[in-house]
Amino acid sequence: MEQDDPYRVLDLKALRCFWALGKRGSLTGAGIEMGISEPAVSKRIKSLERYLGMKLYEVRGGKVRLTDAGQRIWEESVSLFKRLGELERGLVQEEVGGTLTVAGEDPVHLYLLPQVIEQYRRSFPRVRLRLLARTAEETVDLVRRNEVDVGIIPRRDLAEGLLFKPWRSFAAYLLLPLGHPLASKARLSFRSLLHPGTIMSYPLIIGEAQEGEHHRLREILGRHGLPLNTAFEAPNAEAVKRFVALGLGIAIVSGICLAGDDRTRLEVVEVPPEFEAQTTYGVLIRGQEYTTAALDGFLSLLEPSKG
Repeated sequence: MEQDDPYRVLDLKALRCFWALGKRGSLTGAGIEMGISEPAVSKRIKSLERYLGMKLYEVRGGKVRLTDAGQRIWEESVSLFKRLGELERGLVQEEVGGTLTVAGEDPVHLYLLPQVIEQYRRSFPRVRLRLLARTAEETVDLVRRNEVDVGIIPRRDLAEGLLFKPWRSFAAYLLLPLGHPLASKARLSFRSLLHPGTIMSYPLIIGEAQEGEHHRLREILGRHGLPLNTAFEAPNAEAVKRFVALGLGIAIVSGICLAGDDRTRLEVVEVPPEFEAQTTYGVLIRGQEYTTAALDGFLSLLEPSKG
């Protein structure tokens, strides 16, 4: 390594070019990786070799081969740039502050968001989170009026200026008390339940705020000439499950609200896809070009998947 100038330091751009060469295996590939010309990559790597005083690679038969010294330098560069990336992300996240307000129905906060919030808090500890329990209609209105940053809602028709990005989809499930006579019948042929005698004999317990689910149930039953026969309304999905377990009725709920132990205290039967009873939850934001770093960080955690 040259020591003529005590103030001379390693050129990280040159090292990055060499890292790209080792990663891509060619000067052309390194140029594509770095977004610069092949001659520019070659020039920078040559300057790195002069600085280090060693040959880093050879070209034989048109193929690049790292020297032993070059291999060691390349492995160190991989580790170095990984650490620099982590440092940069950490510094950016630590500096991000402000407030992020998220609105959605109770099931969103109970079942969908806990792990997301846990990850977000680790990455953005200075952001103050506000989680608001609101119906889907209220959430849409709050986002439209710029009173919350993001909403998590079931898919629905939206006014212009709002953007919906699907996140997670859930099948619908029929919930019955353990040992209920309809359980085996439903598993054998769900369609056999769509009979006036069955509908009127076994009214449904429904959640108070799940207007969208009620509408879909009415549509499904209406296609078969059947009414939505309800026993009573419960305040939330957890209450619905508790009442069903007590033998006070049956229910159809979105899979969003099912937990691991529910199948040990309830008969749980999936509604076949042909009935189109599934629910897709997604992210609702204003359709604008400007977002905050706090919001961008939150949205990055909401990757589409099937529940």
